[in-house]
Amino acid sequence: MSFIETTKEGYNINNSDYEIKPIVKALIALIEKNGFDDAVISCGVRPSPDFGYFELAGRYWRASLCIYTMGATRCFWESGAGYSEPWLFNTRHAIELYIKGFILTAVWLEDLRGDPWLSTQRSTFEKLKKLFNTPHSLAELYNDYVTRISLVIKAWDAGSNLDLIDLNQVSLNSNSKQVLAELDEADKTSFRFRYPSLKHGDSDHLQEIAWRHDAGMLLPNIGLPKETGYFFDHRVAMNHIYDFVTELRNIVSYFDGYGTYQDMRIDEMGDYLNEYLKEYQGELGNEWP
Repeated sequence: MSFIETTKEGYNINNSDYEIKPIVKALIALIEKNGFDDAVISCGVRPSPDFGYFELAGRYWRASLCIYTMGATRCFWESGAGYSEPWLFNTRHAIELYIKGFILTAVWLEDLRGDPWLSTQRSTFEKLKKLFNTPHSLAELYNDYVTRISLVIKAWDAGSNLDLIDLNQVSLNSNSKQVLAELDEADKTSFRFRYPSLKHGDSDHLQEIAWRHDAGMLLPNIGLPKETGYFFDHRVAMNHIYDFVTELRNIVSYFDGYGTYQDMRIDEMGDYLNEYLKEYQGELGNEWP
């Protein structure tokens, strides 16, 4: 039996695997309420100043919310376990993509200073990996971004026809900076939630599950444990992470607005040039096609 089969009555999902049985039960309830989207799908992102990083970050964030919701409503067969790693991995990866998107947007703004009519439709990027010197440290990536965007704004030509970027609108507040620091402390290398073990010297040590309680082993704001094996309140962690990602998305909205503004400028210039060429052709007596 296939996992999903079309029947005369609609759709049938195989729930013979006990590990995914609770998830299938939740999926069936969703299908009964919202229907089943049987349209074809596709992969990919759209060209943009951030090179598609914001779009994919948003997808990973929504995926993390799906995993969290499934786990918190006991749709994973393990009690209180089984979903924290994939939930937190997707969350952390989304945050990493958002911050890298900030860096890429800062690069686009830097290029925009030299070319006021630069397109927002960036679909190629030379030597992309070299741009991220510390590919997995969230705090260092963010610091690199702040340094870059600050230099871009400082060098902005006040006499140009480009609106100045507001640094306060594209930077994290003090609370979010603290949350970022704790997220980085919880998983500096991005390996903690991806693999069952961590390397210490030449040996890998299993991240063994346990249910120890020690408030001193929890990070003070987001409440995530500093090490595996200490239980924590997932609601505290989610509330802080949700607020933090909301601020990241607000910065994305600001940058998206600037990109939309640039598109409007380019369109207006194109309309102006078309009108000018029409008038010029008329003065020459030529018929405009």
